[in-house]
Amino acid sequence: MTNLKMTASEIGILWSQYIQNSMSMQITRYFVEIVEDEEIKNVLDQTLSYIEKVKLEIERLFNEEQIPIPAGFSESDVNLTAPKLYTDPFMLSFIEMFSKSGTLAYSVSLGGCTRKDIRSFLTNTVHDLTKLFNMTVEIGLLKGSYTSPPTITPPSEVEYVNGKSYFTNGLNPFNKRTLNSVEIFHLFENLKANILGSQFCTSFAQTTDNKQIQSFFTDGKNIGTKHVKVFSDKLIQSEIQPPTSHDHGITESTTRVFSDKLMMFLKSVLTSTSQGNYSTASTASMRYDLVADYQRLAIEVALYAKDGLDIMLKNHWLEEPPQATNRKELLNKK
Repeated sequence: MTNLKMTASEIGILWSQYIQNSMSMQITRYFVEIVEDEEIKNVLDQTLSYIEKVKLEIERLFNEEQIPIPAGFSESDVNLTAPKLYTDPFMLSFIEMFSKSGTLAYSVSLGGCTRKDIRSFLTNTVHDLTKLFNMTVEIGLLKGSYTSPPTITPPSEVEYVNGKSYFTNGLNPFNKRTLNSVEIFHLFENLKANILGSQFCTSFAQTTDNKQIQSFFTDGKNIGTKHVKVFSDKLIQSEIQPPTSHDHGITESTTRVFSDKLMMFLKSVLTSTSQGNYSTASTASMRYDLVADYQRLAIEVALYAKDGLDIMLKNHWLEEPPQATNRKELLNKK
């Protein structure tokens, strides 16, 4: 127990993580039901254990402060008896993404916290997620399903940028310099994220019975496929083999697994992550054609995200985060 009250930042951080973890919990619960590989099942069991630990700790912290526990997602948002919709390698890829993005999110959140107990909680969570990520990579390598980043021949000596052409010649279709290692990293990671996102869109469009939402996910798949091609072409131009899409990650089942609310929320998280990733990649890239591509594609993702937000608002699926007191409203009540 601490005498310090929770700051607005701490409340917002815990509130957001609670919502997202409640979603991930339902997805992972379904995965545990359908997984066949014992080693991947062990990873899923560990994931569920970590999620449950986070859930209970945030509930404890909120109860101490008398903050309402978010509704989030529950057993009603998942059909645990549905036939197998995802393959085992796909599920492992999801946990890889979940642990990787979670490690980043909790690490960033740590910098916005003051209370020692909350900082300790976030630090321990980062440790758990890092351990989980390492497990997914090791098992993926063992199974042959992990997509490793490309390799390049290391330079023989330190080199310096020689003039503005290093930045601008990417705009010349006949004389593009090859990609540097930082640019390759961002292209590769965004490729992997778009492949996984497109697969989720495929599975969601395949199982929803709402035509508007089905159309939304079909659009998402098409956008993801387009972005995969843009990033793949950039790698191929430098004679680097891009990762390929694993269409076998989704089965032919059309039985609903997740509620439309959960599917829409997951897609909103993925699009938000894409926008952040594109912004980071744009800043880190030193070829102007890459910067232009990331900014152009980010606008497309933003417009798509707005369509998703409109659907969620229409169906009253968006929970409202705790807000500052409206002083004008208080005065008007007197």
